[in-house]
Amino acid sequence: MAAQKMNCVQVIESRFPGLIEKVRKVIQDSENALEGHEGDSESFLWEHTMHVTSIAYRLAQEEGLDPYIPIVAALFHDIGKFTGGRYHRDETIEEEESALIAERLLPKFGMKKSEIGKVLSGLRALYNEKIRKNRIAAVLHDADFLSKFGALGVASFFTKSTLRRRPLRASVFGYLSKELTYAACLPLNMHTSAGCKLAAKKAADSLKFFRSLLVELREAHIADLRIRKISIPHPNYRNRPLEIRYVLPPACPECGGMWNMAWGTEKDIKCTKLNIEWNCIRCAERFETSFCLPEIA
Repeated sequence: MAAQKMNCVQVIESRFPGLIEKVRKVIQDSENALEGHEGDSESFLWEHTMHVTSIAYRLAQEEGLDPYIPIVAALFHDIGKFTGGRYHRDETIEEEESALIAERLLPKFGMKKSEIGKVLSGLRALYNEKIRKNRIAAVLHDADFLSKFGALGVASFFTKSTLRRRPLRASVFGYLSKELTYAACLPLNMHTSAGCKLAAKKAADSLKFFRSLLVELREAHIADLRIRKISIPHPNYRNRPLEIRYVLPPACPECGGMWNMAWGTEKDIKCTKLNIEWNCIRCAERFETSFCLPEIA
């Protein structure tokens, strides 16, 4: 069967039977260990892995790459996130752990040494300066970010909110400014032409959904939040301003006063963080939000 007529699962299983199930088990066990669960509970990280793998398959084909190396790499890209029952926040450590696991498992499924080398180099180049020179890493990078948008990306946003036990109003007000900003900037963060094309559609779909959501929240008298925009200089690319989108009540809910807004940036562990603060000019009502600025490729 020609590769273009197969899906990503069929491509992997046709070459390495049992690999997908083995990776699923490793990811699931590590997530259970982190959360203190036992048994065969479902894995959020595994769903994300399969989503990224499917997008990587599509991008690789559109970029003219043999898809099976990128999709095997995608299968392993997050496998090291929870090794040892710990959450590795440092992406460099996470990708190295993922590469080590892939290096250990792939020979057992008959993958050639030269092919394993390509998978490992793609994983180790992810989220560092080598990404621009590694086509496998470029596909993984774009697939990972694209998975956060569109229908499944929006569903993931609300799944995470549910896990935090937040009601809808608190989730939207607390996190939607970041989601809107990242969606608007998504095409700027792509490393492949295929990724850029898909990013434009997913960004538009996500923004359309969130705008409709805010309308219904307002009509249901749950929350009255409006989308506003500001343009700020990107800390790493001063000649390329970032459009920040945020949500805020149109007026102070306590007294109806107008807002005074201030923003600033600061270096965080893995990023530059944007901090925005709103103060009512009449009363003591105050809101704030902060999130890492999106990347620009």
